[in-house]
This record gives sequence, structure tokens and C-alpha cells, in this order.
Amino acid sequence: MAKICILVQTGPYTYENLDTALALARSAKGAGVSVALFLYVDGVISVNSKIDSPGERNLSRLLSDLIQEGVEVSACGACSKFRGITKQLYVDGANMGSIVDMAEMLENADALVSLGF
Repeated sequence: MAKICILVQTGPYTYENLDTALALARSAKGAGVSVALFLYVDGVISVNSKIDSPGERNLSRLLSDLIQEGVEVSACGACSKFRGITKQLYVDGANMGSIVDMAEMLENADALVSLGF
């Protein structure tokens, strides 16, 4: 099975990179492609389950939905700690990872999509 790794480095409400990643992941899963998502730098803010934005664009809920659909989600632990986001605040099913985990995701992927600045 083909596998893609999506790397998101920007915050969820400053740029639309997470929206792009979510749409790409959903489309890839629908086509039978395995997806790994790594949140890095300000991208880790997206994994905070306490985000409660009004309306349809609740990104933490959308991220949680993708995890339930089988998307592997990891966020950089060091980046999280620098932003005051503990593992207890993570969306259920998301992993607190490291650069080593990101490297393994990249090594196992057929393609990388990097969404950053």
C-alpha cells in the first residue's frame, strides 16, 4: 500500500496549511493510501483538544475524526512543551513524538508533503 507523510509546521488559525493537510489526508485515505501526519513547530497547536472554535472549522475535532479513520498523527514533544501543550491536552489517539519519529515516518513514506512557511 502506498504511504504519504504530511508535515505541518504552521499554526492552525494563522495559515490554512492544516486545512490542506486534513483535506489531502482524507482524500488519500479514500483512495486507499496510508497517511502519517507529523505536526511540528507551531503545527503542534492543532493537537490541543481544548481548542473549541465556533462553527464548522473546529480543527481539533476534524483532526480527531481523521485519527478515528486510521490516520497516524504525531506531534513534536519538544515543540509542544515549549508551547505549554502537555500530552494530557492532546486529542485522543495523537502521539507525542520526536524528530526520530518524524524521520521514521519519512523513511516509511513513498512521498512527503511539507506545509510550512
